[in-house]
Amino acid sequence: MKHRIGTLLQSFGRIVNALTLLVAFVYFVGAIVWIHAPVLSAIKMTATMALVPLAMAWLCRGIGRHLQRKETDTTSSLSQRRLLFGIGIIVALASATIVYRVHGMYACSVDRSRNAVVYEAETRRNGFERVCRGDLARFDISLKSINKATRDLAFTPVDLTGTPISQLESVGGRAEYLGDVPAILYRGFRLPNGHTLILYEHDMSADDVTTWRNPKDEPEHINGMAARLVVMEDPSGSAISNLSWVEGRRDYQLWIDANVVRKPLREQLFALAASLPRSVPACPNEPPPKQWKFDKTGRRIEEPPPAVLTEEQFNAIADRSKRPCK
Repeated sequence: MKHRIGTLLQSFGRIVNALTLLVAFVYFVGAIVWIHAPVLSAIKMTATMALVPLAMAWLCRGIGRHLQRKETDTTSSLSQRRLLFGIGIIVALASATIVYRVHGMYACSVDRSRNAVVYEAETRRNGFERVCRGDLARFDISLKSINKATRDLAFTPVDLTGTPISQLESVGGRAEYLGDVPAILYRGFRLPNGHTLILYEHDMSADDVTTWRNPKDEPEHINGMAARLVVMEDPSGSAISNLSWVEGRRDYQLWIDANVVRKPLREQLFALAASLPRSVPACPNEPPPKQWKFDKTGRRIEEPPPAVLTEEQFNAIADRSKRPCK
């Protein structure tokens, strides 16, 4: 009976090992390719999630081997028991840590939803938004060589020559695809005070995307264009100040890894944004996008799709190189 249980435990451990490594590999590749997470951060996140199931699998295999043995040495049995006990303690502590962190993130998210009015009032009072742990991860971009990032772009990035940004130390760039079109570019710079500045550009004419921003949410201005400043800080003190605006068909974001409410960097951030020259759209002959319509509640009114597509419209959808502007 013990031998059969040992065989089952060993088989279970091998299956858990294989599945965990497969999921970890897929998650690691996805974090690098789609989320653009830095390699070290991706390794840390993957290892944290894979640690508990791998340790449990190792524990099951160890117990299975122990049960399969017909004759065991007392000394080796005692040492193995101590080792298994130590591994069990490590697994329990790691599991408790992960559960604690996940519960904290979930509790923070639920609390913000239930007390949205209180959080909004606190944000207006403080001048910045307190976010949950992990909410700033999307701003942690893994940058590569700027030459590699701009090699196959579907648009011409804004020229930084002669701007204050060109005087900063470049830390790389990264292109992002929307569908099959490289229509987004991140460029990173190091400020003299050590903070990192990221310039985000999305040429919406390159991939035929349309956006709408509520004017009520854009009290700031960049060269006469409506802009929005969002300052976020998590419980660890890490912060992001994100300034965004739209110039024609170019969507801009300029953020710094600091709280500009606590640190005197607000004027510098706005000055850097105002120094950008006019952009050159990837599709200058693009037909103007249709204006969105909204009902009385503020919801967008979706227009029904056309019953029939012309050959030109179909070709533009199937092959973006055949769009009218090309």
